[in-house]
Amino acid sequence: MLLRPAKWMIEKGLFSRVILPDRRGEGFSSPLTKKLTIKDHAVDMKNLLDALGIEEKVTALGLSYGGAIALTLASLDNRIDEVILMASSPSLEEVKGFRGFLYKHNVLEPIVKIFYKLYLGKKELRYPSFENVYDLKNEKDIMKLFTDAMKHTDQKMYESLMLQNASTLDKNNSSITKDITLNIPIYQVIGEQDEIWETNISSYKSRFPKLNSIRIPGANHKGCLLRASEFYEALLNIYRKIE
Repeated sequence: MLLRPAKWMIEKGLFSRVILPDRRGEGFSSPLTKKLTIKDHAVDMKNLLDALGIEEKVTALGLSYGGAIALTLASLDNRIDEVILMASSPSLEEVKGFRGFLYKHNVLEPIVKIFYKLYLGKKELRYPSFENVYDLKNEKDIMKLFTDAMKHTDQKMYESLMLQNASTLDKNNSSITKDITLNIPIYQVIGEQDEIWETNISSYKSRFPKLNSIRIPGANHKGCLLRASEFYEALLNIYRKIE
């Protein structure tokens, strides 16, 4: 993708301004001191909008895990008048295959511990930028970029990263709460073969009557990065076309 998504959306006239916050525990945000729920992150985002003095209507766009946060934020904050789910949905897909085996037998956490201890702080510390991710050609390159970012991340972030991982793996934190209903436009763009998030969300239609969804043929979860132009062009095709 020649233009990064935020710049692309502004250039296409979808928005006049895009705010890209670091979620708590990531980038320059404060480290985690406990496991956080989807709602905890949503409250953080609401507080951020308050701190920025934003009073106008806001579109909440969530990529991957951010989608559930965006939906929850919309249920808490009436400034949110539409939600965009990019490679995301209200609920995680059931973990299957080899990764599912590791998850069910509690092997993922030890593997993650080894990974972080092996790579954290091995290079000069700097902001973990993923700006170049949209230039990559395959999943191996994505893993290489992530590993390099961890090498530039302070070892002091170890506990925070483990708490973040534990939050993500918590079954009680795998979807939005059942009491959330939204009568605002919700746009979903997701890979047809996304293995992380639910691709069939027809059961949510009663809770989100203005939901409009489009699937990208043959794309898995990382397709939102490796085939970003397809995802955002698809968004352009459905955006604000809900009657």
